[in-house]
Amino acid sequence: MELQLYFYHHEINMSPEAVFNTINNDELLNTIAKLTDIEYVNNTQNSREAGTRGILQYNGDAVEAEIVQYRADRRIEMELEIPAGTLVTMFNIVPVEDRSEVTISVKLLTDSAVSFALYALKIPAVKKQFNEDMKRLEGN
Repeated sequence: MELQLYFYHHEINMSPEAVFNTINNDELLNTIAKLTDIEYVNNTQNSREAGTRGILQYNGDAVEAEIVQYRADRRIEMELEIPAGTLVTMFNIVPVEDRSEVTISVKLLTDSAVSFALYALKIPAVKKQFNEDMKRLEGN
């Protein structure tokens, strides 16, 4: 089963390079609510390429993550393994003059009807958190 947890599609007043400067900076990423640490399995800091694996400390839990697709200053797609299933997170940036069209998608892939129902109830909280994080991004 697939559940869309979050979808964002807006133009923001930042260049694609400025947006990815934030996405590619672990110190700035650590300002996201509940994300406290990123540890790379291959012991490389700030590594961004397909196949890069790491452990995110999110809300006190270790979450295995892997970058499955990366295109510099344009797109990053990650898969995160959580007890409920797999979260597929995608950031896509399209340049529009001196601005960027930003698309973010977060989906849960699960075989559990219970996990599906529980996460469906979390959608408003997820949306609120991601929207707050996007406002912070635009403020940087």
